[in-house]
Amino acid sequence: QSFFDKAEIKDLVAWLRLIANSDDDPAFIRAVTTPRRGVGSTTLEALGRLAGVRHASLFAAAFDAAAESYVNPKQLDAVLEFGQLINKLEWRAQRELARQVLEDMLHAIGYEAWLFDSFDPREAESKWANVRDFVDWLSRKGEEESKTLLELTQAVALISMLDKSEEGGDQVQLATLHAAKGLEFKHVFLVGVEEGILPHRESIEAGTVEEERRLMYVGITRAERSLSISYCERRKMGKEWRECEPSRFIAELGDDLKRSVGKAAEPTDRASGAARLAQMRALLAGTK
Repeated sequence: QSFFDKAEIKDLVAWLRLIANSDDDPAFIRAVTTPRRGVGSTTLEALGRLAGVRHASLFAAAFDAAAESYVNPKQLDAVLEFGQLINKLEWRAQRELARQVLEDMLHAIGYEAWLFDSFDPREAESKWANVRDFVDWLSRKGEEESKTLLELTQAVALISMLDKSEEGGDQVQLATLHAAKGLEFKHVFLVGVEEGILPHRESIEAGTVEEERRLMYVGITRAERSLSISYCERRKMGKEWRECEPSRFIAELGDDLKRSVGKAAEPTDRASGAARLAQMRALLAGTK
């Protein structure tokens, strides 16, 4: 197991990624649930519904005025407290060297205490030693190169991603358009590029499609070698099937696209769908 694949290092990297980019939804999910602060899959699903309506990140949705209509007040308070901590750390990460910010972050989130509450003493000690090694390494790197924590975080994200790619094996990275900013991939698949999704229905109604167009541009420019764009001919909404229309952004790309028509997948039975949803919920709950 590589160093960056250890759960405790993944936890800290998630916090750092979120500090560097608050629109990073996978990092948000891991950080807000580790250490646990009373925010579980139900809260994340509710927040995700609002994020979908607003076509925004989970972090942005937490501070939306409508959040109190979606999320239980007690859980929303916990999420907002978490968000305020991220904002404070982000402000400091741009201005200060790494060591003090990292030490204060670990103290603020109570990570050491959480480890010893969650694991047997020997395992907790081993995990905490890994955390200390990571903090010392990152702090020394910051001191030697005179870099802020924010600058170091970008390097850490790249190193951990390269570390994964060297492990080999076929794998797919899922990301929102917001979270993909600043990253590049050899092959990119944009799915659900339909009117009402991208651009989002509310943006169409409000006449604010330009921001959606910029998001589409972000997605397109993540690709180094190939870009695949897909949309559905129809979707099931509740008990009804509804026809779908390709996004206007596809037409704006011109005639250089290679178009193909895929065969629709066979409908999934209820049991298989429930099992797949349970797996997704387990991931959202921060299962390691």
